[in-house]
Amino acid sequence: MMITLKHIEIYKSYNGDGEGFVRCATPEEKAIMDYKRWSLIESLIQDISLIKKGLASEAYIKTIDERLKENCDSKETIQSLRDMA
Repeated sequence: MMITLKHIEIYKSYNGDGEGFVRCATPEEKAIMDYKRWSLIESLIQDISLIKKGLASEAYIKTIDERLKENCDSKETIQSLRDMA
């Protein structure tokens, strides 16, 4: 399951509000974004936030960097997640 810039665009358009997405998303958006991807984006943003705040160990940072590489389709997608955190 890969996160793309399109997934992030949809996530941003609802300001990370999953309830808003469920209630208001278009059929096209729902065809692109699913619960697993939404949750993964939330989780990665939280992890990146911990790193930015200096609350993560080196081992944790390495684990998150690997998760980002495994779950994002490009460096641009990874950077977009970092920018959101």
